[in-house]
Amino acid sequence: MRAHHPVAADIVDDVVERFASEMPQIDPQSLETVCRLIAAGRKFEHSAAAMLKEFGFNYTDFDVLGMLRTAGSPYEMTPADLLRYTMITSGSMTTCLDRLERAGMVRRRTSETDRRVRVISLTAKGKSTIEKALEIRFETAARTLFASLNENQLKALNNKLRRIQEA
Repeated sequence: MRAHHPVAADIVDDVVERFASEMPQIDPQSLETVCRLIAAGRKFEHSAAAMLKEFGFNYTDFDVLGMLRTAGSPYEMTPADLLRYTMITSGSMTTCLDRLERAGMVRRRTSETDRRVRVISLTAKGKSTIEKALEIRFETAARTLFASLNENQLKALNNKLRRIQEA
């Protein structure tokens, strides 16, 4: 028996119902929340992937270029700082930086203060490209993915997600 939903039932409701029938020991609220977070994440990834394809890069490239843009002029960071902010592995970072360097989006150089440290800088091409991509990405999210939520609901959602993240 399906619980009352203010909106039409979806695949997550079906999954929760199947588990309730076959494995009632599983907490249905936790199951639904995990499934909805995963489904929402996938929706964001698919939306981003489609938009980023137009720019010729993937989400990892987008993250790295975006973080370099937030560094402020001269738009430089070390690979270690990029790893910390993008939460990707060092192997993936190397591959990403190689790809972005070949595309003329970033430049690598040795630090003037410590020859053991590499510095990654955003090129003019990288800066203009990521600025366009960032604007389109977040305008699109606001217009489509978040359109059903008002400002207070978005703030409440962010606060709740922060609490989950901190748990």
